[in-house]
Formats: sequence, structure tokens, C-alpha cells
Amino acid sequence: MRLLLWLCLALLFVTLNSRAWSQEQGTRLALIIANADYTGQQALPANTIPDATALQRALISSGFKVDSRKNLGKVDMDKAIEAFVSKIGANATVLFFFSGYAAQIDRKTYLFPVNANSFSENDVKRDGVSLDAVVTEFDRNNAGVKIIIIDAPLLSPFEVRFRRSGGGLAAVNAPKNTLALYSSVPGKPVERSSTNGAFMSQLIKDINAANAAGDSAKDAEEVFSDLKPAVYKASQNRQFPWVSSSLIDAFYFGKQPASRPPDDHPTPKGESEKKPLTEGVPLSYQSELDLGEKDQFRECADCPEMIVVPSGKYTMGSPNDEAERTDNEGPRQSVEIPQRFAVSKFKITRDEFDKFIKETGYSTGDKCLTLEDNRAEVRGGRSFRDPGFVQDDTHPVVCLSWDDAQAYVAWLSRKTGKLYRLLTESEWEYVARAGNTTPFWWGSSITPDDANYKADVTYGRDSTKGEFRRATVPASMYKANPWGLYQVAGNAFEWVEDCWNDNYDKPAKYGIRLAENWADRSDEDVHAGGCSRRVRRGGSWSNPPRFLRAAFREWKEPKYRASNTSLRVARTLNQ
Repeated sequence: MRLLLWLCLALLFVTLNSRAWSQEQGTRLALIIANADYTGQQALPANTIPDATALQRALISSGFKVDSRKNLGKVDMDKAIEAFVSKIGANATVLFFFSGYAAQIDRKTYLFPVNANSFSENDVKRDGVSLDAVVTEFDRNNAGVKIIIIDAPLLSPFEVRFRRSGGGLAAVNAPKNTLALYSSVPGKPVERSSTNGAFMSQLIKDINAANAAGDSAKDAEEVFSDLKPAVYKASQNRQFPWVSSSLIDAFYFGKQPASRPPDDHPTPKGESEKKPLTEGVPLSYQSELDLGEKDQFRECADCPEMIVVPSGKYTMGSPNDEAERTDNEGPRQSVEIPQRFAVSKFKITRDEFDKFIKETGYSTGDKCLTLEDNRAEVRGGRSFRDPGFVQDDTHPVVCLSWDDAQAYVAWLSRKTGKLYRLLTESEWEYVARAGNTTPFWWGSSITPDDANYKADVTYGRDSTKGEFRRATVPASMYKANPWGLYQVAGNAFEWVEDCWNDNYDKPAKYGIRLAENWADRSDEDVHAGGCSRRVRRGGSWSNPPRFLRAAFREWKEPKYRASNTSLRVARTLNQ
């Protein structure tokens, strides 16, 4: 009798626990499609199918009901997706994974079944499966969190039939509450065979770690963000994954941590809710008025992605007891930023700057200060196209002068009819701090996991040493700050608008310290109505940690070009 009673209690406990899991996590559905054996084409690497099987096991451990399919032709692929969509209930979490060949046509990604035989762009649309259409169906069926993982970095054999070079993938047109992860940056195919499966190995490892982490688990957005630098390093800098998120609800692969209970009351609109990117056309007057904090937009195909930062107040400069501060960082002053404005989410990349060069014919010259063979000197044959180390189009553009930066923002203004500009120095420190008062936005110490800098030098009690890369890394590497901006510390300096002033003895009205309204410039700084010295901020790959502090500042001449100097842009908004 006692045994029977014990069994009944145990069964009741399991049932209640299962219900608690179900209520906490909701329905979780996953569709895995791994295509490797393409008809008449070279098969994808041998690890493609085993990797998909390992991912299936990891997702099952995460509570997903997984439908795993392999080597599907067009008809079967359509049927598998249709059957999967039919199972989606309201607010279900859905995960879609595809591994195989893919290509972009008209800025849409098409996934190839194994029997594809495309010879033109129209053939791709006929033979392939539109990723945007798949995600739209998920949204139409009222799915909650939508997770999209695409492992298709290789140049497809079909593209070479009608293109000279691969176009990579297009960014998915993600509706609200979508988290997308690509194994490589959109528009940039890579050789997966040379990366030894780094992406899938790291993805499976990180999901399994999240499953086992319990109350210390990271949410999926953190897991995917942390995966990027790990894959970059494991692939010997050949492959850099891409993450895009419009998540409103935090999602955990394992159980929701007890310290972070499920949110039964979604964040009201206008607070910290993330919203989809508004893309492609200049914003209307009303659209600008409707923008809220952290809203994102891109006003033309060649324009940078912008993010809205709030108005506010902060204390500019460093306290006297901050380690390795200099006198030009004080005296500290209270600064008001009276109006919200937009800032580029990333430093301007090589690809973005190259589009400006191609359209205008602008020249940045062929000389640049570079660090090579442990010697820093101005070298001929060096420019943003060849700064003395290997870059790809996802890296920040470098070897730019302040004058070059002004030419770029003037071009953006002409293209959009809107006011693009450099940040003022006070605006720059405001967004670099993002509400924090410590030397770096994340705290008082720095490690190689935080930024790209001369990491054989430490700063702060918890600092550790690491690799001194002697080069830039992709502009989306490392975590964004609380306002959604990447790499406000390190990788490359950023030019700002201001003339140099030796300290903050004169207060700046509304955080503006520009040439035209700063009356007490030295004689040295007054020439042709402008400045002989301009400010750059943020530190770079070549500098020790103290240069990356939010308060650090230094000047260079407007025509100065160096392989550690880039730019970030601002956009004035209607209020």
C-alpha cells in the first residue's frame, strides 16, 4: 500500500512538473532540413548531415518537438514546410533550420532543394524556396518567438552559371519577435570546407551549454551573440556569423531561469521594445515623429543602419580617481542632450564606404599611417582598400581623414535629403556611456571578450591578457551597449565633429562644442574659419585599454589618415 501511495505521489509530481514546464515554455516546434547530396553537383561536406542530427538532439533536450528531414527535393521540401506550418498554434515557439546551398535574388534568399537545376535568376525563384515566404507563413499562423538558423555560407554551384561572383544571402525580412542567425554575413559567401565546421560545432556546443546552465542560463540572443567571436576565432578569421533580432520576449533554450520569471505582461509600446528595421526609403516627417528609443531604420540600400538614442543628461569627463586619466578629460561637467537623434548601429564598414567611392569617384589618396613590422609610419600604397592588414567588407573602414568623413556624410545627406553628420564630442561620450559612469560601458575592467585592442596590456582589477591581433575585426563583433550600438570602445577610433579644446573649462551648451560656436579657440586652431585639430574618440585595435575608456580623447589634424581610424555617423531627427 505504501509503495502504491509513493508511486501515485511520484506520478503526481512528474505531472505537475511537466505542466509547469509546459506553461513556462509553451509549445516548441522545430523543423530541420539538411540538404547535402545535390543532383549533379559536388556534395556538401560530410559533416552536414551528422551536424543536423546533433542539432536535433540538442533541440530535443531544449523541449522542442523536432521534425528532421534530409536531402529533400522541391516537392518534398514544400510539403515538409507546409506540414510544419499546419502544426503551429497561437504563440508557439518555432525554430527553422536549413543547411545546404542558397542564393539571393532581388534581396530575397532562396533555399535550394537537392534537385535544383538553376541557370538564371528566374530559375532560382522557380527551383528555390523563399526564406521570407517561410517566415511570413510562421507569422501568419500567429507563432510567438520565431528562430531562423541558416547554414549556407558556400557559393552555390548554380550562381556561377549567371554571376561572376557569389552574392551570398540576403537579410531575412523578419517580422516582430524573430531571431535570425546566419553562418556568414549577408552578401558574403565563404568556403565552409576551410572552416572545419566551426559554425555548427559552436552552435551545438552553445545550445547544449544553455540547456545545462539552469538559473545561470543566457537567453538565446546572448547565446547567438557570443557565438560570433567564437566562430570567427575557430575559423581563423574566415567566417563571421550574423545575428538579427526583433525579439520582444526573451527566449531560453533550457528552462527559464528562476531569477528571471516569464513575462506575463509584455513591455508597453514606446518603452524598451525592439522593433523591426524600417528600410529602403527616406523617412517621412510623420515617420520621424513616430520613432521611439531603439527604433531602427535604413533610408536607402547603400545607407548605414541607424538606431534612435534618447535625449537626456549625463556627466562628461572622468573623475580624478579614474585610473590613467589625463587632465584634458576634465573638469567634469553636466551636459544636456535635449533632443533624441539617430546614430549608426555600427562603425561605417568597408562595403558601405566603397559604395560612396564608386558612386562619387571620391579619392582618399594612397598614403596612410600603418603599423607594420612593429613600425608605425606613413606608407605609400596604403588606403582603406589596403590598410596593411587583411580586411573584408564587414570590417570598419579605416585610413580615413576627418575630411574624408565629412565627404561621406555629405553624400548621405544628398542621397536622402536628410541631415547626416558626425557626432559632436559630447554626443559621442553620451552614447558611449549609454547611462553608465564607469570607464567602459560594461564596467571598470576590460578583457579580450569585451573589445578589440592591444590585449597584452591590462586595465582594472578583473582584467585579463589576450591576443594582440594587430588588425580590425568585423564591425558587429562583441556585444552591443545598452542602447544597441556596437564597438563604441575599440577596433577603430571614430572621428567626431568638434575642434580640439584642451579641457572642459568652458561649459558646452547642450553638449555642442563645434568650431562655429566655440569662441575661445587658440590662435593655432583658427584657420579659414575652421580648426587645425579635430577630435577622435573610442580607441582602437592598436591601443592599450586606457584609450578605450569613454572619457579618453585626443586630437589629430583633419587630413590625418591612419589604419586605426574610422567613423560613425549621426542623423538629426524631427522632434
